[in-house]
Amino acid sequence: MKEEKILRKVLEDSHSKITKPRLAVFRALLKSGPLSPAELVKQLDQTVNRVSVYRIIDLFEHLGIVRRVAIGWKHKIELSEIFLDHHHHIVCLGCNKVVAVKENAAIERTINLLAKSAGFVAASHQLELQGYCEKCQRQLRRRSL
Repeated sequence: MKEEKILRKVLEDSHSKITKPRLAVFRALLKSGPLSPAELVKQLDQTVNRVSVYRIIDLFEHLGIVRRVAIGWKHKIELSEIFLDHHHHIVCLGCNKVVAVKENAAIERTINLLAKSAGFVAASHQLELQGYCEKCQRQLRRRSL
């Protein structure tokens, strides 16, 4: 698996050990996509203890292995662009479902133009759209009837 080879290289280059708990956290994120720290702890309950999960998240964030996806005042963790293609997110305001949206050339050009007009060169960015998924839209319609 090429993603694990990349993980191993990043950890080795930072003089960090490749441990079973670190691999378990990485594999859970690779398989599941964005997860809150609590969801990650729950998913790894029998494998990695809570304190270790939070420490691994901190290390991975410091090394650029993961990034935070803002959801209002909270966040989820996902693998960084070292492992995934560049993308944005749509977040449901009802159920907090997060959907990845593939990169769009027109949006990327607009972001770079906005940065340039402010005298910046964009080094990175996150675009988050908020709304309601189909399920939550149906629930909202039923409540308004």
